[in-house]
Amino acid sequence: MIKSKYIQSVILCCAALAVLSGCTSFGHRNIARDRFNYNEAIAQSRNQQMLLNIVRLRYIEMPDFLAVSSIITSYSYDSSLGLSGTVTNNPSTEILTGNANLKYTEKPTITYAPLAGQEFAQQMLKPISVEGIFALGQAGWPVDLLMAIGLQRINNIKNMGFGSVPAPGAVDQERQFREEARNLNQFSRVLQLIIMLAEKGVLEVQRKNNGQEEYSQLTFSNTQDPAAQQLVTEFKSTLQLDAKLNSFRITSRTTERRPDEITIQSRSLLAMMAFLSRGVMVPEEDQQAGNVIVFPEEAQKAIAAHGALKIYSQEKIPVDPYIAVQYRNAWFYIDNADITSKRTFSTLQIIFQLQAPTKGAAAPLLTLPAG
Repeated sequence: MIKSKYIQSVILCCAALAVLSGCTSFGHRNIARDRFNYNEAIAQSRNQQMLLNIVRLRYIEMPDFLAVSSIITSYSYDSSLGLSGTVTNNPSTEILTGNANLKYTEKPTITYAPLAGQEFAQQMLKPISVEGIFALGQAGWPVDLLMAIGLQRINNIKNMGFGSVPAPGAVDQERQFREEARNLNQFSRVLQLIIMLAEKGVLEVQRKNNGQEEYSQLTFSNTQDPAAQQLVTEFKSTLQLDAKLNSFRITSRTTERRPDEITIQSRSLLAMMAFLSRGVMVPEEDQQAGNVIVFPEEAQKAIAAHGALKIYSQEKIPVDPYIAVQYRNAWFYIDNADITSKRTFSTLQIIFQLQAPTKGAAAPLLTLPAG
């Protein structure tokens, strides 16, 4: 009889526990975990997609983007608990049995939107405004990288081209590459002068308003520092600026530049990506097979010295890279210790987010249940 009461007490306790467990909420516990997990997965996927498209451009292929437009996740919990007992007059035959079940199901539904269409193409091909580049610099983004990858020309000084193959002309391709290498070296020197003068407080980009329009102006301060004055003289001479003037209006005109103007031409987002693709180190077998354009040694040295992004390649998956992606028969990656390349890649990503919004995505939308 004592055992019977004991069994009854156990059954009542287990039943109470089952009721309490059914009243417990588990959903809120998943928010912190899943939110960060999905965030990390999307960021990793976005970086890999950008890296893959830069590599594609090096292989003279067009980039393609697919955005994650929504993630909807449902959870279900199912628990059951059962006990049964048999009580007889014979104590040796009293039996107590039990069972418990807990089932957890997670069903994420992910929607992908291809970034395409006229609006997206225009955003990719439209040059980024010079004011936008300077605004990003003033917001704390590295202005040296913004100018190195985002500008194509400052007055008569041209940056290295962004096409996979130099534009056809009267000279051979190798000679054109050597000319581009010299352009990159000279353009890098101009950017170096800008950074040095800005750090010395001698040069500043100001916003002006003449009552009809608002515009940007490059202004030099009057300085008695001989070293700084020498840099100003070199800068004005290189860009063929009037040595007597200290203020120059920033314009985008390519011809008929006025004495008080400095012309700056910016690049499009697609042009930036194509320019950075020159930093992809292609496997030797792909070069020998003619799958890519092989740069002459002089151009390779210029890219190595002044290139803002270096993408390495190897046969096996790299250990602890910043970001890596597999393409063809090789792994392409950015070294985790390459701070310059990491800064450049992050800068390119923020420009992409600003320049190519997902609202230009075209149908069809692809929704897949995951798991």
